Amino acid sequence: MQIGCRLLRKGVSSMQRADILQMADGGGIMPDWLPPILGTLDIAAFAALIIGVMWNARETRRSTYINLETEALNIFRFEAEHRAVLARIFNEPEDRPVDLDDEETVVANNYFLQILNLFEIAVRLRSRGNLDPMIFGTWVSWFLEVSEMGWFRRNWPDYRLHYSPDMRGIFDTYFRTVPDLSIPFEERRKHFFEAAAKQMRCRTVRKWLDNA
Repeated sequence: MQIGCRLLRKGVSSMQRADILQMADGGGIMPDWLPPILGTLDIAAFAALIIGVMWNARETRRSTYINLETEALNIFRFEAEHRAVLARIFNEPEDRPVDLDDEETVVANNYFLQILNLFEIAVRLRSRGNLDPMIFGTWVSWFLEVSEMGWFRRNWPDYRLHYSPDMRGIFDTYFRTVPDLSIPFEERRKHFFEAAAKQMRCRTVRKWLDNA
């Protein structure tokens, strides 16, 4: 394992490492630069190289998933600590926006900004190939739940500029297509997953609802 890691660090460039990572992860084809290198490495050394790359990729994904889940638990704790305020937002009638005082507004904004910060991390990790598409699909479901809340919809224009084009693209596209909650939930959900799949170029998300 360590032999493969040393070869990966010393023997190839950062662009070549990216090509090998993509191959080890099950995607892509053999790049043009690889055959000459194969001629200079013995089979055992190259096998160690690939095994090391695959191990690193798997460990990166595992630690990424654990870190995301840990941060999600922190948000759930925040929600529990401020249940009285957030329950009013969660149960807000569509035709009667909740009226919060200044302190309650701070709680509401902190809650949604924490969630958006976590969403941003998930989006960036997925765009770099460091988050499994199936895991990302479960996060898209959470994105959708948040987009259903009236407070979030009203305040998204104030939140959006703090986030990346991919994040903005998902929610902006969805809110243009579904400006309110007047159409059935099944249709809203379909539009949201289509927006996320197109923005992230993710086939797994695009097919997520096929067997729902």
